[in-house]
Amino acid sequence: MKKLVLILCAALLACGAATAQKKKAAKKTKPATTAAAPAKVGSNAEEGKKWYDAERYDQARKFLKKAVAEGDIDSKVRLAAIIYNQDMDPETANAMFDECIAAGSAFALERKGFCTLQSAWDTKEDKLKSIELIQKASDMGYGDATAELFEVYLNGFKTFADQEEIIAKDEAKAVEYAKKGAEQENPECLAYVGMWVYKGVKGFEKDEALGVQMLEAADKASRRFFTTNCLEPAKVLCQHYTDNGEAAKASAIMALLKKYHPTEF
Repeated sequence: MKKLVLILCAALLACGAATAQKKKAAKKTKPATTAAAPAKVGSNAEEGKKWYDAERYDQARKFLKKAVAEGDIDSKVRLAAIIYNQDMDPETANAMFDECIAAGSAFALERKGFCTLQSAWDTKEDKLKSIELIQKASDMGYGDATAELFEVYLNGFKTFADQEEIIAKDEAKAVEYAKKGAEQENPECLAYVGMWVYKGVKGFEKDEALGVQMLEAADKASRRFFTTNCLEPAKVLCQHYTDNGEAAKASAIMALLKKYHPTEF
C-alpha cells in the first residue's frame, strides 16, 4: 500500500503540472496517444478535439476532416467515432480505426472498443472482443481505457437488446483497475481512489490529506467531467470543504452537481 501511495503521489505531481494543458470532455477526454506532433493552438486538430470533447460533433467534423488530410492520427480516430455513432456507419468507421491501430494508436483501440461496447446493434461476441481492445489500450498505458474497464467491472455489463450478462460485477477487479487508472493519471480513477483513500475503505489506508489531493486533481482536470461522472467523489470533496470552512469552494461544485444530477438533491 505504501508503494501505491508513493506512485499516486508522483502521479498527482505529474497531473498538476499538466493540468493547464489538458481539457477533459464530458464523459471521456482523449489526450494524444500517438507519436504525432502535438497540435498547435488554433490548429484544425485542436479545434476538432475541442468541439469533439464538447460533443458538438457537426462542428468538430469540419475541423477533423481537415486535420485528417494533414495526417493527424488522433483526428482520424475522433472522426471515425463520429462516423460510427452519428452516421451509424460502423463499416467505414472500423476501417478507419483499424488503420490507426496498425499505426500503433492506443486511442484507436480504446475508441473502437468503446464504440462497439456502447452500440445497440453489436452482438455479445462483438462486445467481448471490444473488451479485449480496451484492455490492450489500458496495457499500453492509456488511462481512459483503464477507467472504462473500472466502470465495466464496477457495474457489470449487459447486452442492450435482451439484457444478457456479458461481464459480471466484480468489486475486486474494479478496485484494481481504479488503482491502475489512478497511476495512469486518469481523472475518474483518481476521483474514486481519492474518495476511498479519504474514507479508508476498499483496502486503502485512511489518509484524508492525500485523498483530498487526489479529489482536487480530478476536479482540476475538468470540473464538468468531475461533477457529471464522479457524483459520489464530488459529494465527498464538497463535504470536506464545508467541514473545513471553505463554503465558496463547496458551493461552486454543488451548483454543478445540482445541475447535472437534479434528482439527487
